Amino acid sequence: MAVLTAAARAARVRMLVLDVDGVLTDGRVVYDDAGRELKFFDVRDGHGVKLWQRAGGQMAWLSGRGCEANRVRARELGVDQLLERVKIKLPALEELMDRNRLSPEQVAYMGDDLIDLPPMRAVGLALAPADAIPEVAATAHWVASLPGGRGAVRQAIEFLLKSSGAWAEVTARYR
Repeated sequence: MAVLTAAARAARVRMLVLDVDGVLTDGRVVYDDAGRELKFFDVRDGHGVKLWQRAGGQMAWLSGRGCEANRVRARELGVDQLLERVKIKLPALEELMDRNRLSPEQVAYMGDDLIDLPPMRAVGLALAPADAIPEVAATAHWVASLPGGRGAVRQAIEFLLKSSGAWAEVTARYR
């Protein structure tokens, strides 16, 4: 049986599932004087999410933690599949695939830490930011050159869109 390249795997993807802390953010948790949690999201990653959606891709966020910042950013970007406080991610991922009638080959997952390893092994395309822990980077089919919260998601989305041949059409309005 032939081993698929990362690009061949990416061409099959219909849904991108993202971990939040360490992938969409840089992993820092900051509290203000009132005890409110603050997170840092990259606008380039956000634009990547919109490009993915424009191409017809489905999106879900799967987080071990929960906070209002996650919900605000998800609403802002039109991500309606946000699962928070998920301590064991594989069953939640399997539920997402069932609900959206997708096979594992049609799903990509991007994670950065140990909790992300089971879902990464269960999908057709495993992705990681540059600063993922070594075990995650070794499991990934593709690793971004940028860190989490600093453009890794955007790079992953560009890789998906270019691999599927959708990049030129999705970005045509900018030329």
